[in-house]
Amino acid sequence: MIKTSLDYLRGGTCLFAIGLLLIIGDPIQRLLFALLPLSGRHSLHLQASWFRLWANIMLQTIRIICGVRFRPLPSVPGGSGTLLLVNHQSILDIPYVAACLSENYPLFVTRRRYARGIPLVSNMLRLYKFPLVDPARFSVSQLNALAETAATTRYPVAIFPEGSRTRDGEIRRFRTAGVNAILSSRPWSVHLVIVDGLWKCATLPDFVRKISQIRPKSVIIGPFPFDPETDDPESFMAGMREKMLSGLAQLREDSDA
Repeated sequence: MIKTSLDYLRGGTCLFAIGLLLIIGDPIQRLLFALLPLSGRHSLHLQASWFRLWANIMLQTIRIICGVRFRPLPSVPGGSGTLLLVNHQSILDIPYVAACLSENYPLFVTRRRYARGIPLVSNMLRLYKFPLVDPARFSVSQLNALAETAATTRYPVAIFPEGSRTRDGEIRRFRTAGVNAILSSRPWSVHLVIVDGLWKCATLPDFVRKISQIRPKSVIIGPFPFDPETDDPESFMAGMREKMLSGLAQLREDSDA
């Protein structure tokens, strides 16, 4: 009972601290991006550094307040033509994966609803021009816009092929409309980013109750080349799901050893 109450206290304090930091950071971000044209050739480096800074701020806040130990993060490629397929366990997936990059930042395919109402985060989605989609109403125009962004960006693209968060840590069925649009746009070097342990805080109420209990771990598998001229996206993604399933099983086996 005491441990449960302490977990609630730490989780609530951590959520409050992160919310406060986002509120403080929002006007700073707006000022930074207003002044960004003055930085000339350093602007892209500053954008990437700011993005990764906030990813690390969120993880370090959780570490300090809740005592969560983040294992050494794997190194995620940050070059052009890189596609990251990430299993979707938690509201922490984006900062967790972003903190793995040593350069640039990933363009996450993100639900459109998150582009409004969240301090710093909503403005960041717009400033960084994340591909915004509405999975409930996936239209041809959305898919075309997604493919165009993927074809022209100099940054890695990241997508959750499951579409929505798992509630038990297992990998759900892939929704392939969005990822097929991305794959069709150019040749890719595809990497699987497999994360486990974050599913206990899939939602904000879960975050408050269980954030102190998580033990995150992750692994990167790949690269796997994909060429839209010669490869079939459906069979390719079926293979990627099988590799993600076996990678998650291996990750859990190694943790239990």
